[in-house]
This record gives sequence, C-alpha cells and structure tokens, in this order.
Amino acid sequence: MKKKALAIALSLCMTAGLMAGCGSKPAENTAAEPSEQAAEQQKAETEAAAPETEAAEMEKEPVELTLWVTSRNTDDFSEEIENQFLEEHPWITLNKVVKEGDPGNEFYQGVAAGNAPDLANCSFTMMNSYMAAGILEPLNAYTDTWDEWGNFTKEYVDMFTKDGSVYGLPATVSPMLFGYNKALFEAAGVTEPPKTWDEAIEAAKKVNDPSNQITGYATLAAEWTEWFFQYYVWQAGGDLTKENADGTAELTFTDPAVIEAAKYYQRLRSEGVLQSDLTLKFGDLVANFGLGKVGMMPFAGDWVSEAISNGIDPDDIGLCLPPAGPSGDQTTAIAGTCYVINAKSDQAKKDAAWEFISYYTSKAYLTAYFENLATKGAPNPMIIPRDDMSVTDFYEFPEEYKEVLEAAKVVGRLEFYGKADFGSYVDRAVQKILVDPNADPEKEFADAQKLCETEALDAFNEANKR
Repeated sequence: MKKKALAIALSLCMTAGLMAGCGSKPAENTAAEPSEQAAEQQKAETEAAAPETEAAEMEKEPVELTLWVTSRNTDDFSEEIENQFLEEHPWITLNKVVKEGDPGNEFYQGVAAGNAPDLANCSFTMMNSYMAAGILEPLNAYTDTWDEWGNFTKEYVDMFTKDGSVYGLPATVSPMLFGYNKALFEAAGVTEPPKTWDEAIEAAKKVNDPSNQITGYATLAAEWTEWFFQYYVWQAGGDLTKENADGTAELTFTDPAVIEAAKYYQRLRSEGVLQSDLTLKFGDLVANFGLGKVGMMPFAGDWVSEAISNGIDPDDIGLCLPPAGPSGDQTTAIAGTCYVINAKSDQAKKDAAWEFISYYTSKAYLTAYFENLATKGAPNPMIIPRDDMSVTDFYEFPEEYKEVLEAAKVVGRLEFYGKADFGSYVDRAVQKILVDPNADPEKEFADAQKLCETEALDAFNEANKR
C-alpha cells in the first residue's frame, strides 16, 4: 500500500494514453494470450492481498502527529498530497499547529517548553546545536531497513551523522553560488566569469557604470553581513569559529584568513566597485540584480525566479562557483532543510513521524513535486539530495547550471559553527570596516571577539557541551 496513491497519480497520464486506443480493434495474436492471462492472474493476486494489507494497517493504534506549519507554501498540490498520505495511513491524523516565521528554527525552544512537534523540517544551520543538545531521535532503526536510503547523497547524509547515528534526513538543498549578469559582462568586454578575487575586481571595474546606476560588485553591508562574509573567510583558508570535540566553540575572529577577507572587502570599497549605497539590504540587492543594476554578487540557486520576476532575461543570469581567495579554494555554503524526529515523543509518534518523512522524501513524491513545479515556470536550480534523480530531470537548465550544481556538492559546507549565536558580533565588525575606510580590521575583529567572549561564548558552550 505504501505510496500507492502517489503511484496512481503519476500513472494517470499513462492511463489516459492507453484509453485513447481503446476504440481500435486489437490485432489478433495468440502468442499474447499467456501474457494477458499472467497479467490477469497477477491482478487477482494483488487484489486478494490488498484487503489483508489494508486490514493490517487498520489494526494499528490511532496516532495523532503534531506538526508546526506556516500559512505560506500551501496550494492545491500540497493539499492533494496530504490527503493521499492520510488515505494511505488511516491510523495517522495530523494536528497542524500554525506557527509563522521559521518553525524549524524554533524547535529547540519548543522542546524546552514541552510543546514541540513530533517532527520538524529544520534548516541546516540549526542542526549542530540540535544534535549537540540531544533533542533529536537517531533515525538508523528506520533508515537501515528503508529501500530508498542508499540513494541519498552521502555528502549530505554525513553532515547530520554523529558517531554513526543519523539525526536528519536531507529534504532540500540550495547552494550559495556566484551570480553574474551575462549581458553586462558582454557589454563590458568580459568574456568569462571570474575565478579568483583579483579577477573579480578587474571584471567589476569594467562592468561598473555609476552614470547608469550599475554596480560592478555587490555584497551585504547593511545587515546579516556575516552571512556572505564567512564565504570569503573560507576562501582565504580559515574560519570564524572552531568546533571542539566536546561540542564547545572557540572563536577565531582574529584568524589571518578573517583579516584577509576583511581587507578584500575594504579593497572592493576603495576600488569603487562596491555598491555606493551601503544601506541597501538583502532584498534590495537581489532586486537590483534582477533589474540589471548589479554585475556580480554571491547568489543562491533559489533566487533565480525572484530575479526573473524583477525583469532580467533568464538567459542573462550566469551562475558559477565563487571566485577563489588566497587559499585557492572556491568554498561556499550549502543551505537547506532536513527532517528530524523529536526524541521526546513516544514510540508510536516516532514511528508515525517516520512514515511521514519517508513519504515526503520518497522518489515518487519528489517526482510529483518537481513535475508540478515545472508547470509553473521560472524554476530555481537546486540540488535534490539523492543520487538517483536531479532537478535537471524536470527542467531545461543551461548546461552551466548543471555543472555548477554538481560542483557545489563537493565544495559546499555548513555555515560556521555557532553562527546563530555569534553572527551579530561578526556583523558589527564587517559593517565598521566597510563604513570607515580607515578602520583597522585586526583591531575591529579583535574587539568583536572580546565582546562575544564576554557576552555569548560561555552561555553557548554551557548549552552545547556534550
């Protein structure tokens, strides 16, 4: 019975095709008769077995599964799939609690308060903290016997595996890439995307055109600056924090790679290729890229449709790995979500949660989901965290998109450890070195680290020490 409804839905188009030929007379072929008899016999056996399977399912004790949901991302397709899930799992009912914002990121507080859902879809960023806190149920008892488990991409599975225990099932993956406007590049005589920091600045100088309000290079400067800044630190060969074996963190804001990244930011500003208005926020930058006012910037795969909605020709959106820094690495972040089960739920709820998770991450469901998206146009180049299917199976993407999505699987990593707790301190330092051209990066980041150690580090380590 598992996934029966999905299979039926996916086969409707095949059935329609077969029905189109029902009015024609079949060719006489006695050799076909045994096959028809075998098919009839198999059908009879399946129908005979179905009541037994359904009876076994009906004998299961009723379970109410609590989910946190938002009012967004609900459409006819999602409602239809949910109804199919409930039809196939009649012993499960869903208690959907509307919680706007990002429910997965509030899971920890819910566990502490005793009102957390039985399962959650959490961002990759939160998983280290959740695993360290011991609030997630190991999934091995389920994955070890699931026939689809071997098809999930190892790089993503390993991200959420600790000491042999799997704590999260990757659901969506969106790599942070580097976007560039092909039309602006061509007009400026730039023939290929930059592969190094220096090449990026030289290309930005050519593209930059203040008289037409075109910025050669853009990055976050007014908010969430630590988000983009961390990529440059990695590309310089370092990190902003170090995760210790016991789950505690060590701040490395004064690492030479951090200072190199800060100096590169200052160079972008001094060369006159960075956006002149440093108050522009994230949404403004993405909108300006879509308006053809930005030559290049860090750019996630799932922003493509938003840029197109602002008017850019899809053929003018170039995507590549970010330029390499002094380390020679093009390291970037892998963002996404994964399903987890509440370790404090009772066993029946855990089992029901797994039924839900395995249903919504199955190949049958994902096929139906992406085929539905394909009918809506302006798709985003994302990564399906499975080796047996790709988003390019459903959309006609430029060849470069296919290549960069594959490459991102290798160079992508999670955001720096403790970002949710320490990011604001990095943000302040980055804003200072951009606003004040005379600011000393070493001093600003040393001051930021000292303040973070005083205000946030001890509390973080106490909460995350294993």
